[in-house]
Amino acid sequence: MSYNPALDLPKSQMFRDMTALGFYDLEGWTMVRNEMRAYQYGFQTLLELIDRAGEDWWPLTCAKERLEEWEGILKIPPRPGASLEARRKGVLALLSLGEGERTPAGAEKLLAAAGLEGTITEDCPARKVTVRITGLGEGYDDPEPCKARLRGLLPAHLLVEYVDARG
Repeated sequence: MSYNPALDLPKSQMFRDMTALGFYDLEGWTMVRNEMRAYQYGFQTLLELIDRAGEDWWPLTCAKERLEEWEGILKIPPRPGASLEARRKGVLALLSLGEGERTPAGAEKLLAAAGLEGTITEDCPARKVTVRITGLGEGYDDPEPCKARLRGLLPAHLLVEYVDARG
């Protein structure tokens, strides 16, 4: 803990506010000053726990271990060779998907969320979707896990056909 209640109390807002009231003698080792130290220590501890929980909660700022948990929850195929930034973007892409984006207009976002680059076209009369893969996301060497993840994001009643157009 970075807070030292004996040294940092005079720097605190609580100390300044209590001193401004003029009711208490806060010089030396008085009972009120010791009680303020205990409160300040408790508040500081609580604030640090809140900060730590906040940092671990959000994929953009969480630790690598928590990011791996996010990827597992979202069933993102593992890619340990990818940069943390690319992995964070993958998690955010999936978290930001809305029902309105599971349409031909939102197809590019769906592909990116699954780790693929390319296009999706829909053939309504044939009840088929064609996924033309032009590239893979950072850290992926095999499109198969990405295809499996994409299949879970596409409508289940449509046939999915993949065309590998990578050069």
